[in-house]
Amino acid sequence: MATKQYKQLGCLDVDPSGQCAFQIRAETEDEVMRLVAEHGKACHKMASIPADMAAKVKAAIKTVPVSV
Repeated sequence: MATKQYKQLGCLDVDPSGQCAFQIRAETEDEVMRLVAEHGKACHKMASIPADMAAKVKAAIKTVPVSV
């Protein structure tokens, strides 16, 4: 089995006091941001992600090894 580097982010990485256990892994940071925006709309009633929140999200993204 091969290992590939993915980007990972969870709501608790951005807001540790929050109650949302959402977590995503994607191949690129852009894909993570797109999925986070979709999640924000669907689950947190956010019409868009404010610039300060986007910066916080990007800073919290980790690179993790995934077996593929």
